[in-house]
Amino acid sequence: MPLPFSSDIGYENRGTQHPNPLFDYLTTFVPRKLKSLFTYCDYLYYNSPQIFAALNKFAVYPVTDLIYETDNPKLKAKYKNLLERTINLKTILVTTGIDRHVYGNSFISIYFPFKRFLECPECHNRRNIRHVAYKFKMKGKTHGFYYTCHECRKSVKGKVVDEKLRFPKGINIIRWDPKHIEIDGNAITGECEYYYEIPGYLKERIRAGDKHLLATTPLAFIDCVAQKKLFKFAKGKIYHMKADAPAGIDNRWGFPPLTSTLKHFFYAAVLRKANEAIALEHIVPFRVMHPQQSTASSDPTVTISLSNWLNETKMNLQAWRKDPLHLMFSPVPIGVTNVGGQGRALMVTGEIVEAENSIIAAMGIPREFLYGGLSATGSGVTLRMLENQLLSYTTQLLDAGQWITDQCAEFLGWKKISIDLEPFKLVDDVQQKAAILQAHQLSGGTLISNTTMGSMFGIDVDKERGTREQEAIAESRSQYETQQKLEEQQSTMADRARASSQSEQPQSYDQQEVIAQADQIVQQLATMDDGMRKSYLHSLQVEDMVMYAVVIQRWEEFQTQNNAIARDQMQQQQQGGAV
Repeated sequence: MPLPFSSDIGYENRGTQHPNPLFDYLTTFVPRKLKSLFTYCDYLYYNSPQIFAALNKFAVYPVTDLIYETDNPKLKAKYKNLLERTINLKTILVTTGIDRHVYGNSFISIYFPFKRFLECPECHNRRNIRHVAYKFKMKGKTHGFYYTCHECRKSVKGKVVDEKLRFPKGINIIRWDPKHIEIDGNAITGECEYYYEIPGYLKERIRAGDKHLLATTPLAFIDCVAQKKLFKFAKGKIYHMKADAPAGIDNRWGFPPLTSTLKHFFYAAVLRKANEAIALEHIVPFRVMHPQQSTASSDPTVTISLSNWLNETKMNLQAWRKDPLHLMFSPVPIGVTNVGGQGRALMVTGEIVEAENSIIAAMGIPREFLYGGLSATGSGVTLRMLENQLLSYTTQLLDAGQWITDQCAEFLGWKKISIDLEPFKLVDDVQQKAAILQAHQLSGGTLISNTTMGSMFGIDVDKERGTREQEAIAESRSQYETQQKLEEQQSTMADRARASSQSEQPQSYDQQEVIAQADQIVQQLATMDDGMRKSYLHSLQVEDMVMYAVVIQRWEEFQTQNNAIARDQMQQQQQGGAV
């Protein structure tokens, strides 16, 4: 991007850069070519925490759940499996958005799987290239696969035959590095042709006969390596997403949004480097110990031996490090002078914060969006502007997703459908949702569809419908099983009752035997405390009601007799004491 340097304004002979206010020292680091600018944007993305966090949030936040606009449940399931499980379209949209925000351009295409065969020109026998012991040779602008045919036993140059594998597994979305893309465009019609410069490391691997690359790389790439030319994309086989740029910028390319942050980042880097130098030199002070004059007229260096004083001081310092309670005696005062240590006062931390705030402002992002604290009540206008900015970007993402879907459908032979993203809103209007929900209830569900209502609250209506169906089936099965168990239980109880009535005979009790057993139990009760006695009687009542009644009667008689005997003994003792 050209800048108004001194040669444009008449300062070329001044011998200094300061008269031109638009040309400073940091301007000398600004790249002049677009591909160089891409490299700088790479560096900024990975080395500026503000830029890294902001662009990742911008790329991830607007990507919502996919909507499949079709009434065919089987077709919807096929696309859902393809886009969400096989190629993971949401992740692709996020990474594509990162490319768009970093470089201002994003290039994607689709790799469709195929199986490569080598065909013998003599007997036309065809074998999978992975099962052929061939030698790849590249001479001049030609190349070939040379091997001995398994059928005719002749040394031949195999003919490459690629068979498409029309199934979802193996489809891969390719993100192309903009630094290796060339665009030949017509500014009048807006039509562009796209070329790819194959990186050197791929060329070397292909020329060296890398088996994996030769079996999976499209033949057109191998031809371009042999002919030493750029690879040209077929029309409609590459998707270009670009950031908006002013009319004066080459309309073939998008303009990297990070360009406005370059000088601010360089300035912050200079400040951080200064802080680093200050920290290394001035943070830890250098201390100097020396004998100190007690008065202005007394000089201790005249009255004492400096060598003895130095040795004594070192010895006492070593002793003090071993024992912090060690005391040193000195005939003269000892002074300490600190050299450095003023690093905190020299730090330029405030300037760095301002430079980082300028970086955030240059990206057009509210500070609260990056650091948190963005609220719907306090920043309504800011939120609305940010929402509009993200909605425009979401439209580009949706176009890219639809292009990927159409290309996959054409390759697989599926019926094309339209996809959409759940409506994205930065501000969650609770009052509006409540009003819509109330209107839906008052209209009896005729005003707004259940699908629309579910999408507002992030609910998959089809999934919920299936869940309700499963719950109804499970509930019906549970009721049926319960009814069967009740009927079986009632039948069993009826059978037992009939059997009991048929076999039941009047019971005859031996009165003397029952009373004898009751008396034995009463004797046992007499040896128990109240708690054990109550527990035993309760168990007896549950097991044998007749025996329980007899025991209670005999226990009362036992207590009455014991009470009478106790009164007689007390009266006899009282009479004997009176005599």
